[in-house]
This record gives sequence, C-alpha cells and structure tokens, in this order.
Amino acid sequence: MQLFDSKKLNIDFVGARPRRTFGVMSVVLVVACLGAAVTMHLTEGLNWGIDFAGGTVIDVAFTKEVDVGEVRTTVGGLGYDKAVIQRSGVGGQEGGASFIIRVERIAILSEADAEKLRTGLKGVFGERLGEMSFDKDTGDQLDLRFSAAVTEDEVRAALQGQAQALNKAELGDVNIRREGKDESHRYLVTLTGVAKQIEQALGEKFPDAGAQVRKVEFVGPQVGSKLRTDGILALVYALLGILVYIAFRFELKFAPGAIIALFHDASIVIGVFALLGLEFNLTFVAAVLTVIGYSINDTIVVYDRIRENIAKYRSEALEIVINKSINETLGRTVMTSLTTVLAILGLLFIGFGEIQDFAIAMTIGIVVGTYSSIYVASGLTLVFDGWAKKAKNA
Repeated sequence: MQLFDSKKLNIDFVGARPRRTFGVMSVVLVVACLGAAVTMHLTEGLNWGIDFAGGTVIDVAFTKEVDVGEVRTTVGGLGYDKAVIQRSGVGGQEGGASFIIRVERIAILSEADAEKLRTGLKGVFGERLGEMSFDKDTGDQLDLRFSAAVTEDEVRAALQGQAQALNKAELGDVNIRREGKDESHRYLVTLTGVAKQIEQALGEKFPDAGAQVRKVEFVGPQVGSKLRTDGILALVYALLGILVYIAFRFELKFAPGAIIALFHDASIVIGVFALLGLEFNLTFVAAVLTVIGYSINDTIVVYDRIRENIAKYRSEALEIVINKSINETLGRTVMTSLTTVLAILGLLFIGFGEIQDFAIAMTIGIVVGTYSSIYVASGLTLVFDGWAKKAKNA
C-alpha cells in the first residue's frame, strides 16, 4: 500500500527557505524545552521518580473494593504529602482492589521529625541523653547513647510518648537492642518501617477490607543518585555509539546531522515531561532510548536512499538528490510512523502510571523523530557538506 506516488512528489524539503524556517523552529523548540527543564530543576525541582530520588514502593491489596481518594487521604495523613496512589488491578482471590503506593521516604521519620524527637527525648532524660544519631538514608533506625543507666522500658515509653509531638498516632513496633558493653549505655532502636505503618493505617481505615502489603521495594537516595547518573550516561553512550556507526556506515558528513537530530528529539521529550510535571524514572530513560532507536532507524532509511541516489545521479547537486530521496521515502516514513503511533495510542488512553508515561514519551518522540529525520538530519547533511567543500577549497 502506498500513501503517495513518489514519482509525482516534488516537495522542497531542504531548499534554502525551508531549511532556514525549520532550522529556526527546531532551535527555538530545543532551547525552550531545555530552558523549561533547567528552570523547573532550579525552582520547583524536576519530578524525580523513586528510581532516581529514593523512596518506597508498596503493593497493597484489599479483599473488598475501596475508594482511591480515601486511600490517598489516609496515606497523606501520615505525612507523605508527595505520595502517588495508582490503581493496579484486583485484590486477592475474592476480588477487591490493589494499589501501588509510592512515597518519597524509606523512613517514617523525616529529618524534621528526628529533630523534634531529639528535643523531646532531651526533655525526658535531660543530661542523661548524650547523643542521638539518625540517618534518613538508612531507614527508621536511631542510635541512642546515654551517660547513665537507662532501661529498655524507659526508652520505649519515652519514644511512644513523643508520637503526638510527631503528629503520628503511634510509632508502631519499637525494637530496642543494647549495643556494646553494659557500661556504654547505648541502644539501637528500630521503628516500624514505612510499609508496616501504611498497612496499619489502611487496616484501621478499612477494617473490613483486609488490607495486606504484598510487595515492598525501596531505593536509597545514594543508589537513586547513581541510577540517575547511569541513566544520563546511557543516553550519552547511545549517541556516541550511533555517531561512530553512522560515520562508518556512510560518510562522516552524515554523522553530525543524525546526532544533532537525536539530541533534538530527546531534548523535546525531556522538556515536555518537565513542563507537564511527569515523572523522570528508569521507564522514562527506556522510552528516550527507544525514541532514539526509532528515530535513527528512520534517518538511516533516508540516508540509504540519499547514498543510492548520489551514485545514481552523479551530475545532480546534493540538494536535489536529498529532496528526491526524501520524496521517494516519504510514503514509507509516514506509514511506519502512523502505524506505530496508532499502536501507542492504545497504551496512551487505556494505560496508567508508568505505562501511560512511556506512551506519552513514545508518541512525542515518534512525531518529533519523523520530523527531524526529514528536516533536521537531512538538512544538516547538506549544511555540513557545504562546510566541508569550503574547508577543502580554502
């Protein structure tokens, strides 16, 4: 099936006027999108996902149907203001519902909570409390050091007495273990984790729905930071690998245009995600890499036809050859992009959560990638060829 008769098409894609027009438009788009991403990062902060920022992902199942709004209110009431609640399907064997709950911490205590707790315990134990250490990156763990003898029961009672000051109904299970020698008066305290706290709160809110945590995953901030760095490096390595491949497969003058076109596509996807406040996570990195792969595939099809036509029409100017090549492959390009977008639209409108975000990135990437293969990569090939000839004649 053909959308266009390539023999009759004669659209000027890379002439001087369209090259200037679409060149300026592409530069404005890239600058605006990258500017938006940088501005969001410096002001409100980008919406880093659990993969990159650290946090806890909890899969909770109910034996009966519950309202997602009430689940969100219950979790938010525990102090998790940035919690994301997503319906993931049915619950147990009796039906019901299940939800994916994402919270921004791996500890029920924030640094502000820890400071309040330190002040409260000082008020209880006075000078006997020498030091209290808390690291939010390692979970709900307190290291208490006393200058005089203190019993485990006293420590437990003092901690539970601070629950109201921390705006929590209770601290849950408090496990206390003596560390070191008896004369060191040091206790390691482990509090109920995030998942247990949320399970207890949902169980109290929906006593007849049988709330049960089926799966818990968490990523510490240090690991998240490394994953974020590795994700950026993955994009850079992909672009460098494609640069080498294009230079080897075709001529060196083809490679810069292809790489700039891919950078153009990735920048626009990143900018749109930043503007819409969508989550940057490993799924997003996978989507961008998929967009890069899809876009370069389309670009190589055009480049292949250009290379064939350069040998076929040796007497013609490169601008004419490139236009002819794009016109000849236009039907294939539009048909491929259209059918792919139709498949992605199903995920876009029916999917939810990360699947929907992936579909958004792919839809934007396919549209922009098709445009860049025609106007950016091919147009820049003509520009770089002109620069190479001038440098050679100079």
